[in-house]
Amino acid sequence: MYKRMGVKKLGKKKAHRESLIRNQMRSLFAAGILRTTTPKAKVMKSYAQSLIAQMKKKEITLESRRKLQTMFGNTELIHKSIEYSKKTLTGVRIVKVGFRAGDNAEMSRVELINFKTKKKTKKVVKKEEEIKEIVDKDINKNIAKRRVSKTGKKKVRTVRKARATSRSGL
Repeated sequence: MYKRMGVKKLGKKKAHRESLIRNQMRSLFAAGILRTTTPKAKVMKSYAQSLIAQMKKKEITLESRRKLQTMFGNTELIHKSIEYSKKTLTGVRIVKVGFRAGDNAEMSRVELINFKTKKKTKKVVKKEEEIKEIVDKDINKNIAKRRVSKTGKKKVRTVRKARATSRSGL
């Protein structure tokens, strides 16, 4: 007789699935945002919401701290998650982003609502702007290929990146 599956298996064995979820939870609570495939994002949302709800309901005891220690493995992340759960507006949001180039898998972004990240310093912002300018110049050189027609005028041809197809190429 058919019974409903209690766990989303994600095509992985139990130990691999648990370690994947643990690692993604660490990344989510460290940065406040995580980009992954949609099925993994849905699993992450349920785990993160239940964890936040557990931290909101009861006082943080030694037992709950040890459970958090097994999940996060880092005292900084434990403090961060406890502070986040004390806020009034907390939760998890999934935003669909697009498709991955290699295998055309649907990608999503998992976000913690009302999660504050550290502001970037001026030096970091300047370096990012410089890198962006260099990348833009390289992209412009590669995208615009110029050729001269019989009339002597230059025509610009742009190269568009096509959406990935399935493995069979259909």
